Amino acid sequence: MKYILGLMLFASGLAHATTCSIPVGASVLGYTNQIFYDEPTLAEVSTSTTATTSKWYATLADAPYLSMQGSELAIALEGGMGSQAHGGKQGALPYLSGAQGFYIEFAMHLSSNDSDHFEGIFLQTAEKTNGTDHLSTDPAGYQRWTEIDISESGYGPGSLSSVIEWSGISPHFSSRAFNSWGHDAPLDFTKEHIYGVSYNPATNVVQYYIDNVPSWKTTPLNSVIKNFHYYVVLGAGSHGSHTPYDMFIRYVTAYTK
Repeated sequence: MKYILGLMLFASGLAHATTCSIPVGASVLGYTNQIFYDEPTLAEVSTSTTATTSKWYATLADAPYLSMQGSELAIALEGGMGSQAHGGKQGALPYLSGAQGFYIEFAMHLSSNDSDHFEGIFLQTAEKTNGTDHLSTDPAGYQRWTEIDISESGYGPGSLSSVIEWSGISPHFSSRAFNSWGHDAPLDFTKEHIYGVSYNPATNVVQYYIDNVPSWKTTPLNSVIKNFHYYVVLGAGSHGSHTPYDMFIRYVTAYTK
């Protein structure tokens, strides 16, 4: 099912709202509350180590790799940004609550299809930054966090989807990875696709979508996703050859109950 995203600009030119039907991945779970919609711009990216009012944050080293190309934010090779403020603080975009459940999607394309490209669109555990990613029953210093990788390319014909569970006491962490191709047929990354993922705490199911079609799902054993909160990370990496490219983000939106 396809849907149309519309944008209403208020007189100030600063605020906006969408006039879209709810994405499939959100509607099937009854997640009708759109908690944010953003079309990232360079003006929304902060390199401040103290600010918390911006939507996106980058380090001073990452900033030179960010630019506007037309109406889209471009992230060049080696660049990246996230929605969590520096120091593990929440920024202007709210965290996604595992306990409440969520659906999030991105409109993204790359400048070329080279197999060296290793773009990353993923969710990271917010509590990991300040070391509060543990359960009350855990021993002192024990950490648990989950990385939900929504799109990664360069491994094969399609987009790789992964859920990676980490746990242990620093520096001895262990991990378990649950992953699968998000698309069986070759995927043209130069064309815009809609990448989405939902999490349902009632069933512990992580369901992926590409262009609003279910692509793969997993139920990670003993997962702690529902115990924590998540923020967005976007980055343009490499599999080793460092072939230049740009990663374009048109919008990101999220829903919950």
